[in-house]
Amino acid sequence: MSNFILSHQQQDQIYQLYLYAFNAQDSAQRKDFWNDRFQHSIPYGISNNGQIETGVLSIPFSVNFFGKTFKMNGISDVMSAPEASGKGGASQLMTAALNDMYANGTTLSYLAPFAFGYYRRFGYEQIFDHIHYSIPSDKLPRISGNPSIKIKRMDFDAGIDLIKPIYEQSELATHGGLKREDWWWHYLPKKFSTRKLAVAFTEQQPTGYIIYERSATNFIIHEIASLNNDSRTALWKFVTKHGTTAETFVYNSSSSNSKLDLIDEPWNVSSQINPYMMARIVNLESFLTNYPTPIHDLNFTFDITDETIFENTGRWNVQVTNQMVKVTKITSEIDSKNALTIQALTKVLFGYRSLASQAQFGKIPNVGAELIQKLDSFAIKGTPILADYF
Repeated sequence: MSNFILSHQQQDQIYQLYLYAFNAQDSAQRKDFWNDRFQHSIPYGISNNGQIETGVLSIPFSVNFFGKTFKMNGISDVMSAPEASGKGGASQLMTAALNDMYANGTTLSYLAPFAFGYYRRFGYEQIFDHIHYSIPSDKLPRISGNPSIKIKRMDFDAGIDLIKPIYEQSELATHGGLKREDWWWHYLPKKFSTRKLAVAFTEQQPTGYIIYERSATNFIIHEIASLNNDSRTALWKFVTKHGTTAETFVYNSSSSNSKLDLIDEPWNVSSQINPYMMARIVNLESFLTNYPTPIHDLNFTFDITDETIFENTGRWNVQVTNQMVKVTKITSEIDSKNALTIQALTKVLFGYRSLASQAQFGKIPNVGAELIQKLDSFAIKGTPILADYF
């Protein structure tokens, strides 16, 4: 393990650095949710004269990647004091955290970037996007729902046990999303204290929910999931019943797949795709071996470079037999000019952008057409979705 790992007894020092680095206002509510995050994190830091100048939190999670469970560490609170700026401390901590993840059997890592180019240096790539929809209240559609579906408003924290199973069955959780542990479920309403919850019930069983927020002018939907169409329709009808209380209705969708074609008058809706979070493969062998490939039989060999986790660099053979994947590292010696980067491979294997598309836009070296076809056929066909932020 890295020598940069801090003691949890240094929690207050790190919190003070966090407040200063992000120009955040201290409050009882902020300290409460931050303490929860810290207690479940691996803290990294660099000190100078007994004072922590640079810090990073690495948070262990698990994700459901299209039916397969992988360990994933989320990087949070990459922070430096102004006197430490330019010394390379954050780079040292990122490198240490990633190599510790590899040593600890972690397969993936996600983070929210302040600059995409900076984190590409550590093997991360843009993987998750969100769509921001907005519609004026006078353009809201009329929705008629099933009167047997009942909607009940409740405190976010009080309804967690009701909505957990709904989330776990939704695409929010199954396309690379978090397998939310109890501590994280209870962390969310602490951090987002102004958010409200409404649950749809079918014959007294919870079958859908919406997490939303109201301001003086906006009704904002942060998360919506349902087990059937009637519940989904009832939740949207609940939203439109607020038509006289807000000027604009906003939906921050975790899915980057546009659903404008499902709306009667799509011209009434403004939409914008926003880059969201990045991901990287930490342990390539683990990811490939357990990968939920849709292909039944395939054999291919490729070269990969990883400038941060050197164990991933090499020539790899992948053999698929009856959808069972066998992975062999042939050698660590490769021709780096013709090798894929870990970033390019992450895009392919997360279903974000095919290798053929990357080649079309000149983003990869001269990889043969046969390998492009095989890697693209090996990759999952869904779209990655992440509703959480850390």
